[in-house]
Amino acid sequence: MIRTGMAGVAVAVVFAVPSQGAQPPARGSVQKPAVASARMGSARIAVKDQDGTGLSEVRLVLSGAGTGEFVTGAAGTIVVPDLTDGTYRVRCEREGFITLEREFTVRRGAYSQVDVVLNPAPPPPPQPAPEPAPPAAIPRGGPPVTLSVVDYLDRNLIGREPLKESVLACNPLETVRLLQMREGIAQHVHENGDEVIYVVAGEGAVRIGDAPTPVRAGSLVVVTSGTGHAFERAGKNPLIVVSTLVGAPCDHLETQR
Repeated sequence: MIRTGMAGVAVAVVFAVPSQGAQPPARGSVQKPAVASARMGSARIAVKDQDGTGLSEVRLVLSGAGTGEFVTGAAGTIVVPDLTDGTYRVRCEREGFITLEREFTVRRGAYSQVDVVLNPAPPPPPQPAPEPAPPAAIPRGGPPVTLSVVDYLDRNLIGREPLKESVLACNPLETVRLLQMREGIAQHVHENGDEVIYVVAGEGAVRIGDAPTPVRAGSLVVVTSGTGHAFERAGKNPLIVVSTLVGAPCDHLETQR
């Protein structure tokens, strides 16, 4: 049994159990210790930190000439009695400190003092940063497309319709359209990618936000993804543009020829 005595010192007390047939001591008398106990030694183990403060709740594992497990008291000490002669090793374990082993010797009838200083454990190493996800595979584009816009317009010029849209190229990476406008197109947004606008014929303006940009044949305008924009036509002729939606997969089944 382990009891905590004065000043928080834990003392390991061993009770002798009389064998069968032995007579119990008379009431009021003091039982004398066995002769073998007088020939044993004892050890006082004190565990402190680097500042000299006693460490309680330190687990002590004794090995060597004898074995046992003990826990230090509030003052960081414990007395282990009735140790036979020999060499012992005590292992001191406490969370937050580096485990330490100390060897000591016990002599018959002697009292051994064992002082142990535990160093704080170093902080755990930082967790490695997670590896970046591999880049998404870029899908292969479709086959090359060769088209004469002039010849195409000769066969597919807008009539009296306010808007005519024709898909010129369709692949997983972009959509190329020919837009013929007799009226403007209200403000809209492309969330999946930029729009590259090349003016083939006519005059008008591309309104980005609130700012109109005048355009005519040969003008090139790039509208970044997520930017609101609109088309405005000017003059008598339709405004004709080639619009390339970069990064927008084409969902049309056929391209125009």
